[in-house]
Amino acid sequence: MNSKLEYSRKIGEKVVYRKQGIYIISDIKEQKIGSVKKDYYVLSSVYDKNATVYVPADSESLVLLMERMLSVDEINTIIDKSEETDLVWIENTGERALYFEEIIKSSDLVKILSLLKMFILRRECADKKPLKTFARDEKVFASAQKTITEAFAYPLGIDKTQVISYITDRINKK
Repeated sequence: MNSKLEYSRKIGEKVVYRKQGIYIISDIKEQKIGSVKKDYYVLSSVYDKNATVYVPADSESLVLLMERMLSVDEINTIIDKSEETDLVWIENTGERALYFEEIIKSSDLVKILSLLKMFILRRECADKKPLKTFARDEKVFASAQKTITEAFAYPLGIDKTQVISYITDRINKK
């Protein structure tokens, strides 16, 4: 390992990588790929023991994607702000898909949570009128649910299956 480099992250630190999950920095080690040797952060998923990500330590743009975990206060603020964010269901499926994909790509957890809540509310109202969704809608719903549950569960110290209940309880207490 290049001892001259000063690493911004430390072994044992928990980070959110690419807003797609919580990882523990399990090692910082030199890897040789082809003829090039580089130091890499080795990230191990806290949810999937088989998922490992190698992030080049000298790539500032990739290292910046390793963000600190949210605090409980930050999670509660996101939930509260999502109550103030109204998203509109767009009837045109093509326009809706672009709009939803834009929200997911934004990594804005307030908007992603608002999107998730909109899907849940539409499903709850489905008994009153037929709910028409498409595979693209379901893919966005699954992505929003994964993003929120993985970002919230670990910092809250709860199982991923309990995140929606936590959000609902917080909203109902207001």
